[in-house]
Amino acid sequence: MSEATPPADRERLPTGVAGLDDALGGGLPVGDLVALVAPPTSGAERLLYALGTANPTRYLSTLRPPAEVHGAMAAVDLPDGRVDVRAVDADALLDAPADHLSGLDAGSAVVVDPATELERAGEDRYRSFLDDLKRHCRTTESVAVCHCPRTTPRTLRRDLTLARADTTLVLHREVDPDGTRSYLDVGKFRHGRPPTEPVPLDLGGRPTVADGGGA
Repeated sequence: MSEATPPADRERLPTGVAGLDDALGGGLPVGDLVALVAPPTSGAERLLYALGTANPTRYLSTLRPPAEVHGAMAAVDLPDGRVDVRAVDADALLDAPADHLSGLDAGSAVVVDPATELERAGEDRYRSFLDDLKRHCRTTESVAVCHCPRTTPRTLRRDLTLARADTTLVLHREVDPDGTRSYLDVGKFRHGRPPTEPVPLDLGGRPTVADGGGA
C-alpha cells in the first residue's frame, strides 16, 4: 500500500479502547506511524496494552523487561496472549531494525516503548529507523505506535518523531479537587478526520472513553 492511498480506502486497526474507534472514524489507519505523547506519570502505557488486546502485537520494550510488561497488563485484567514482548537495546534497534520488525503478521501493531533513547541518537540514524518502521507497516498493513513520554529538557529528536508521524495522540492529565481526568487530543490525523474535541478517557482500569465522550 503506498502513502498516496486515499484516506477513504485505508483499512483501520482497532485501538482496543471502548468508544475510541468511533471517535477516530473506525480506528487507526493501517500503514500509519503514530506518536503517543504523554506525561511520564499519566498511565499512557494502558493505551498500548489495550492496542495489544485487539491486534497481534510486536511490543519492543527499550526500558522494561518483558515480564514487567506482561505483569502490568495482567494487573489491569488485559489479556496479553497476542502480545509478543521483546526487550530491545536502542542501539541494536537503530542499527538493524529489520531484525526486530521482520515477520510481522498482516494487520498487526508494533509498539516502541519508549522511543526516548532512539530519539537521542543522531538525526540521520533515527530518520532511517523511522523510514524502515513506516515501510514495514505499509508492507504488512500494520500500525506502529511510538510511546513518547514528555521529558525535561525536551528529547532531542522529538520534533522529528512528530513530523514523521501520520497520527499524533497527545494525552493530557488534569488533577483537581473533583479527581483526575484524562483527555486524548488527536492533533494530527493524516488519513482521516480527527475528532473536533479532545476525547475524555477513563484510565482507571481497562481504558475506555469516559461518559459523554466519543464521536
